[in-house]
Amino acid sequence: MQSYLLNDPKEEQKEFFITDTNSEQSVFAVTLPVFSFPNVIPRGLFSFSGTGAESSPNPRFKMILWAIIAGTRGGVNRAKILNLVKETPMNANKIATVLNLDHKTVIHHVKILAKNELIVKAEKDYGAEYQLTQIMKENQSALEEIMLKIGTK
Repeated sequence: MQSYLLNDPKEEQKEFFITDTNSEQSVFAVTLPVFSFPNVIPRGLFSFSGTGAESSPNPRFKMILWAIIAGTRGGVNRAKILNLVKETPMNANKIATVLNLDHKTVIHHVKILAKNELIVKAEKDYGAEYQLTQIMKENQSALEEIMLKIGTK
């Protein structure tokens, strides 16, 4: 199994593991803090052919998704937001209403998802709708796989 450097050596480090409940083996290990998607994986590194259903997710993308979804307390809410905007682009207020979450909580999660280039604002105005980025659209299977492994709470 390959390992990738996700942290700055100058930062305080804390390591954690995500394990597969069926086999009791480590599936994924991360040294925190995890930096945003552009800092870890340079733009243009991914190469995809076809749709997300036909190709398997890039392992580095999958690792970042694991860290954002399964590696944090709010990961389940982030996954719900990704699933929601996959169908229809929505603004933060509508997301908060549909998911029955506080507006500030949604704003927090949306900022993290946008920083990691999983969603993008359609426009810069107040009330702008969020939608999935192309790379997230092409890798929906990775999100579904993660959600199956961690379950929903």
